[in-house]
Amino acid sequence: MARDSRARDSGETMKNICWTLIGLGALAFVVGTLMAFTKQEFLLAPQGYWRGAVGFAVFAIALRLMDDTRK
Repeated sequence: MARDSRARDSGETMKNICWTLIGLGALAFVVGTLMAFTKQEFLLAPQGYWRGAVGFAVFAIALRLMDDTRK
């Protein structure tokens, strides 16, 4: 019984990490879009933020696929 509880907690933690990465990706995309329309740069060009957004999304997908608690 304890093992099921630990697996469930691990699965919830992984979901939270994935949602956090997706949220960060959405934020990076919005920042990149605002920068592109205002023709400004802050630390990165807008394309850098968009690449980061795609990277966060792909990493979240990979984490979800590697999660073995969904069996």
